[in-house]
Amino acid sequence: MAERIRKLTNSEVEVLARIIADTMTGSQMNEIFQECGVQDASNESTKWKRIYYTFLARQEQDGASNSFLNFIKKSLKPVRFISGQNGNYDEILLEINKPLMLIGLQMTNEGKLLKVQAATTISEVERRTRNLVSELQKRHIHQDVIKCCKEEYLQENYFHAVFEAAKSLSEKVREKTGMQEDGSNLFNNAFAVNNPRLAINSLQTPSEKMLKTV
Repeated sequence: MAERIRKLTNSEVEVLARIIADTMTGSQMNEIFQECGVQDASNESTKWKRIYYTFLARQEQDGASNSFLNFIKKSLKPVRFISGQNGNYDEILLEINKPLMLIGLQMTNEGKLLKVQAATTISEVERRTRNLVSELQKRHIHQDVIKCCKEEYLQENYFHAVFEAAKSLSEKVREKTGMQEDGSNLFNNAFAVNNPRLAINSLQTPSEKMLKTV
């Protein structure tokens, strides 16, 4: 994240440090400190306190919280959670995003840290972290659609979420057919009544053929 992010309050750092500390061992923490180019300056043995005091000092030095946010981002790389030994990734994201959203940030399940509209109340945090994804899943929306517009719905930008979902249909058709066309030409040729690249039915009856021309 190139933009400088304000220093976090002691309470914000503590809440985030406690959540992150539960996802790693002490040796794993050492590795991530090293990867971030950060020296553990805490003189503490408790994991969350090591993170807390190290990054309180670092953000005072930097005048910004970017170093701490980079540590969080590297700690939450999806690859660290494949084995399940570091916890359930979706549950951890849900917990870390509650304080992050009050700051105006959000971690996606691709390991990206995004700027979003800051929440102002706990009830707003709960609503934004759970409601839309839950509603999409209850309606059995395809995972490809959810994935392609994740950044937009995290920011509650629903117009662009719909736009990104629509764009994903073209990508899926190109992927399945090998075609390079775009727009109406892509769909007309991919789903043509005569020799279609993709078929949504057997094209044996007039009504089935009619579906392809609506």
